[in-house]
Amino acid sequence: MTPEYRPAWRNIRSGMRWLVVTLAWIAASLTLIFVVLDLLPGDAANLRLGLDATAEELAALRAHYGLDRPLTTRLLEWFTGLLSGDLGTTLVTGVPVVTVIGGALGRTAVLAGLSVIGILLLGWGGGIAAGMRPGGRVDRILSSTALAALCTPEFVVATVLVLVLATGLGWLPAVSLVPAGGGIFDRPQILVLPVLTIWVVGSATLVRLVRPVIARQAASPHVEAAHLAGLSPVRVLWRHLLPGALAPAAQASAMLVPYLVGGTIIVERAFAFPGLGSVMVQAVSNREPGLLMACSLIVVGVTVVAYRLADLSTTGSAKTGRQRVPTRPRFVTDGPSLAVSGARQ
Repeated sequence: MTPEYRPAWRNIRSGMRWLVVTLAWIAASLTLIFVVLDLLPGDAANLRLGLDATAEELAALRAHYGLDRPLTTRLLEWFTGLLSGDLGTTLVTGVPVVTVIGGALGRTAVLAGLSVIGILLLGWGGGIAAGMRPGGRVDRILSSTALAALCTPEFVVATVLVLVLATGLGWLPAVSLVPAGGGIFDRPQILVLPVLTIWVVGSATLVRLVRPVIARQAASPHVEAAHLAGLSPVRVLWRHLLPGALAPAAQASAMLVPYLVGGTIIVERAFAFPGLGSVMVQAVSNREPGLLMACSLIVVGVTVVAYRLADLSTTGSAKTGRQRVPTRPRFVTDGPSLAVSGARQ
């Protein structure tokens, strides 16, 4: 291979390796979920026929559902259908899985999207404000508040918000029920309490993750040199502090994706919001492997890809941060005065 093509080939190999590892993680997670569901007591046949069913009736219904086949056969059949774009149907009703999760996925995406905006703004803002001056008054207030919010379960936060904003003040509905025949935007107020609940815990988590990254970067020599050079705090933040903190802070933000997924499911159940979390709980309760696997594919896929992208961005962001770091300051003493050069860039 000629030298001019080697960098391109190296990038292609790295990209293929990244894709293979990502798909392997997703496949392994889905396999584990399928096995765990199969190990739970009971199945769809038991739930449909009840306790009075005879062994012959259970065997016939299991054969009809395909539950009498080996676990590996059913798992391989689901993966084969996934590769062909067929997620199958529910066992009891026979409704296509895509139809069941379609509307719920859209509602969860809206809830998660609104939550992400608030979490990033509050979490990054609070983490930067606390980390700029570690040990200061602002740091102590924000860190203590974030720790208190982080130690409070989502259902407790949801209960408090309902008691204050719904029951006490009557400003918002206590449950997030979608109007019959309508959508969530027909009653947008049903989104407020679930989003606020996710904001409280999610932003507190992000503050605790971002704050040490900013504090560590703020103590670095080139940032201190920029302060000594008399640069404004805003310029120090944007030009000298954030470039070096971007990569680890991005990884910290990616760690919020699993919480966002799990927290959204809990919050949806707390407010009776008809989203993907409700469908997943229904799939486990009804022992619907196809439905649960389809929901898990979305949840696991988003989580794994978010982590992998954060890891992938670490190298590039770190290189960018090193390139933008100002040159090493040169201290020139002239009597009692001290001039700092090299930081004014």
